[in-house]
Amino acid sequence: MAAAVISACTTVVVAALVFALNQYAQMRAERRQARLLRVNTQLRELYGPLYVLVDVNECIYQGLMAAGLPGRGDRTKDTLAVGWTKWLDHALFPANVKMRDLILSNGDLLREEAMPDELRMFCAHVSYAEVSRAAGTQGAEADGAYIGHPGDVYPAYVRGAYAALKREQQELLTADERESRFRLRHRPRHRPPRA
Repeated sequence: MAAAVISACTTVVVAALVFALNQYAQMRAERRQARLLRVNTQLRELYGPLYVLVDVNECIYQGLMAAGLPGRGDRTKDTLAVGWTKWLDHALFPANVKMRDLILSNGDLLREEAMPDELRMFCAHVSYAEVSRAAGTQGAEADGAYIGHPGDVYPAYVRGAYAALKREQQELLTADERESRFRLRHRPRHRPPRA
């Protein structure tokens, strides 16, 4: 009789342990799926579009610099002339406005709890430039104030955040794939009923 009690207790303990482990694995899988959904949304709605717009703007800017656009400190109204203004009006500035609007409308998708300085400075610069352009002036001559572009830290931030999210996305997908293969290998096989 003692053997039967021990056997019954062992069965109950093993069943409870299997149930607990199964619940734990399921919770982990659900958490991973929720995190993957968030990362996918961050990439699709914020960091992916920012990455592409930054890359295109940087490509245009580097091309203009290679073609002889003076550095920031060396620019005057005379040296900027029509060529720079055309690129600024029809390519660079509209892309900057799109990036600013993406950041402002998707603030809940930021990786950080608070808005990073690089993004805050970029948004302030674009808003300042927008008001300055609407007033028909560009730069400090309008009102003595000037909010400059944050420089290389902005594209570096966007590229770094995008790369980190892509790595995390890949890790989450790989973990899901491993778990799926494990489940397929260890699932009970159904035998056809005997006739």
